[in-house]
Amino acid sequence: MTRVPDWPERLVSFINERRNLPFVWGQNDCALFAADLIGEITGVDLAADVRGYSSEREAARIIRDAGGMRGLVSLPEKHPGLAQRGDAVLALIEGRETFGICVGTQYIAPGMDGLVFRPMSEAMVVFEV
Repeated sequence: MTRVPDWPERLVSFINERRNLPFVWGQNDCALFAADLIGEITGVDLAADVRGYSSEREAARIIRDAGGMRGLVSLPEKHPGLAQRGDAVLALIEGRETFGICVGTQYIAPGMDGLVFRPMSEAMVVFEV
């Protein structure tokens, strides 16, 4: 996947735009947040086929049908120690798999009151963007 030339600026702008947006199933959940950010820096919408759901139950069905969270992503996997800014992250938070985006030593993901910044040490796998 190729990033657009001004991807670093787009990454910062996207973070600023989403900083205070709360988690909402089908709008600003972890999967669509990551897909939206990846789309912003590459021009490719990885979630085009799954958009349109609006509840946790519908999201769970999509995840189940994909064979799990990893099955939702069609990007090459790499070890978390090789993560670069803008790469997608799959982490385990309080027993729940969560997508985010690497921003250095931390990754970001939507939380109940806006973006949360979490340590990359929580990452189980990173997807190369």
